[in-house]
Amino acid sequence: MTRAEDTGPLGPELLRCHRENFTGLLHVDGTPGGSLCLRDGLVIAAATPAAPGPEVLLLRSGRIAEQDWTRAYDSALPSGRLADELAERGLVGAARIEAVCLLAIADAAFALTAHGATAVLREPAGPDALPPPLPLLPGMAPARLVRETARRARALAGWEELGVTVRVRPRPATTVPAARIVPDSIQRGILGAVNGRRTPRDIAFAVGRGLYVVMREIARMAEEGLLEPGVPLASGVSGEAPGGLPRRRRGASMINEMLPRPRTDGPLKLRRLRAIAPLQPSVGSEEQSEREKEDGE
Repeated sequence: MTRAEDTGPLGPELLRCHRENFTGLLHVDGTPGGSLCLRDGLVIAAATPAAPGPEVLLLRSGRIAEQDWTRAYDSALPSGRLADELAERGLVGAARIEAVCLLAIADAAFALTAHGATAVLREPAGPDALPPPLPLLPGMAPARLVRETARRARALAGWEELGVTVRVRPRPATTVPAARIVPDSIQRGILGAVNGRRTPRDIAFAVGRGLYVVMREIARMAEEGLLEPGVPLASGVSGEAPGGLPRRRRGASMINEMLPRPRTDGPLKLRRLRAIAPLQPSVGSEEQSEREKEDGE
């Protein structure tokens, strides 16, 4: 039976917000931390530097060209209806947008839990509060999100036995497996991004996949001998920020190049969630069907 405590401080607070029909932001403190946006007790968006959001998943994966995104984003500024604008332009269907937003919320909650959330603070929505650019409507039930996050946390515990954590820097295997294994398309993309310096978070941004999917495939390939988990970032190493994460160089994630800045010559109707930083079924018989669903996105 899933317990909300399995997800750290985030799970219990989400369930309380649902009971109280909370509308506003939940700021999750940690390294790097993040935030979840709720409306009437349901989660409609989430953001954290530790995992790609829906914009990155759509752009980096090649589903939408950057110039098409820029035009749609600019056109949606007056109304704040970015999802409708993308669908009306035929860039991506409404069902696909909903699926990507759902996956991004689940992935953000997993990333916050995996990195060790330390506290959760509420910020009730004010009269001038603006919605996130790509909300999931009507929203995701917190109980469902807590169950999924706990399931993924259990999977993470199993991956740790293989040496796969959020802080490892996987590298290609030094020896070829005795039985030749042919990686699938997702694994090929991950292998192309693995260089012994990138963490799973960096790889997720590079290939436009969720952190959970990337870590799952890294664990599978490590078990199959296609790559090695590498040495995890340890506390006190040179170039590391407090909390064990690497100190990132400005612009290293290329997020500003991928997501164009909105124009400032008119009223701003869209905003991204503020992510706190030193500022997305059961395991077993249903795992394959879940993987196919995630891979299809």
